[in-house]
Amino acid sequence: MSAERGPDGDRGAPVVWVEPWNDPHTEAAGVAVRSPYVEKYWTSVLGPTQVLMLRHVADQFDRHPDGFEMRLADASVQLGVSPAGGKGALRAFYRLERFRLAAAGHSLWAVRRSVPVLSRQHLLRLPDDLRASHSKDAGAAAAVWSEQAAERAGHTALLLARRGESAESIARRLEAMRVPPAACTEAAKAAIELVADPQPELAPPAAQRTARTPAPKMAGL
Repeated sequence: MSAERGPDGDRGAPVVWVEPWNDPHTEAAGVAVRSPYVEKYWTSVLGPTQVLMLRHVADQFDRHPDGFEMRLADASVQLGVSPAGGKGALRAFYRLERFRLAAAGHSLWAVRRSVPVLSRQHLLRLPDDLRASHSKDAGAAAAVWSEQAAERAGHTALLLARRGESAESIARRLEAMRVPPAACTEAAKAAIELVADPQPELAPPAAQRTARTPAPKMAGL
């Protein structure tokens, strides 16, 4: 889903599809939604429920890089808000949409994996001690997000390789996630090689090798 796609259709369905919002500018210059920076600075702007929602969605993207189905009532329980009709989770999505951290479609939400640093307008509302420490913390968080790009690409590539996708397919998917082309090719090749010839310490125990069970299919794929 592109960053320009706006809300339409029914957003109140009990089950919605949630997928990454691929925005190259924010992906390149933002900070990870699970970083201490987001908890420390964005919580006062978004509210704790919305920060928890971002973290919950990011955890799911680690396992389902293309997206996943979310039962809104279940998500509401996990967030500690009203589960009735999934309204608590929906309210969290609506507030994230207000700050352009999520965008809605027909029974679908696109959610960012990284967020921008706070704007000057939001900074002015923070306590003095947070304003004083913001610049240093923002720079450190952005640097960590950038340094972890190769790690994120490798993790996603390995998930896809274990599902039987080719190196070319994996590289294309990583490029769609705005991973640099060279890193896409390298991560895809390494993942294919690891699945074909796993390291001994990564191999399943002998008792489990006799009857391998297929990996569960990801939602929506």
